[in-house]
Amino acid sequence: MKLSRKKRNLIYIALAVVMIVVVVVILISRDSSTIDQNYNIKDTKTITKVIIDDKDERSLTLEKQNDSTWTVNGRAANYKVVESLLSTLKDMRVREPIAHAARNNIIKQLAASGKKVQVYQENYLIDWGFVKLLKREKLTKTYYIGSETQDNMGTYMMLKGEKEPCIVYIPSFKGYLSTRFSSSEDVWLSHAVFKYNKDDIAYLKVEIPNRQSESFELVKSGNGFDFKLLESGSKLQSFDTVKVVALLSSLFELNYESVAKNIPQIERDTIFSKQPAFIFTVKDTKGTVNQLKTYSKLQDPTSIAQDEDDFYNIFDINRCYGLHSGNKDTLIFQFFVLDDLLRPASYYFNPRQQAH
Repeated sequence: MKLSRKKRNLIYIALAVVMIVVVVVILISRDSSTIDQNYNIKDTKTITKVIIDDKDERSLTLEKQNDSTWTVNGRAANYKVVESLLSTLKDMRVREPIAHAARNNIIKQLAASGKKVQVYQENYLIDWGFVKLLKREKLTKTYYIGSETQDNMGTYMMLKGEKEPCIVYIPSFKGYLSTRFSSSEDVWLSHAVFKYNKDDIAYLKVEIPNRQSESFELVKSGNGFDFKLLESGSKLQSFDTVKVVALLSSLFELNYESVAKNIPQIERDTIFSKQPAFIFTVKDTKGTVNQLKTYSKLQDPTSIAQDEDDFYNIFDINRCYGLHSGNKDTLIFQFFVLDDLLRPASYYFNPRQQAH
């Protein structure tokens, strides 16, 4: 039976559509089977722990406490930095395989200087979709992170279980990824020394050792605070509540700038042998105590030995040191961050008023 032209055209169109569908399915199947699908982690919310080791025998462990709180080696981590790592693990893709001629060199580089990154995720021994039993933590990915490519737009990596290294990148991101897998603990640590909600603060003591008459404490009383002078023990009948609110607000999140490294011995002997400039002691409603001591910082440690009288030549007018009860390191603070804290008692009331 001879088909009409119209029917033949319809058959040709149908065959073309089928061919297009077959080609698309093959391409999608080919893409989904490539190595880049093995590198990224689709559901980073299930990540519970990340261990990063380098060839200098530095090791750190990032552990999830809840959705917005992580620790690094047991200390509070900076969640924004952790969040950057999680987004990297989710978004990174393989840009291209390593050229055969460079393959051995890249593998040697990864073995000699690469970082080892182990990712643990929460999963279930029995997972039937609607039935999940026996929750556990399981090592799911082990990466070997190398250096950046010559164009600085990719990073050499190898995934354990794969035979070939490759170049990994994040689409639309200009840069390399190796810095996001730092093995330096300082990079991951939270810089917060005080971080309270307004209703969590039960007590604040501000001590000025060299000016005891200006030291004071705030004690929660009902919906407000009592203002007491430490030297006399007297309670003020009135004080500037706006200024006190600003003082307490500075405790909502107070961050240090950096960790002090290689402090010269002459500066340690000169600065830390003296009393602190300020001592701040905070107690929350659960009874947990948090303390910060501040010390002057020398502008130039050698200037102290030159018997100079110029304050601005000797002391750093922009920064100071801090010792925090929750941190083993000597910290550096910018004065403008501490501005609302570094006030004497007389700042909050008229010095001529009588305290009762």
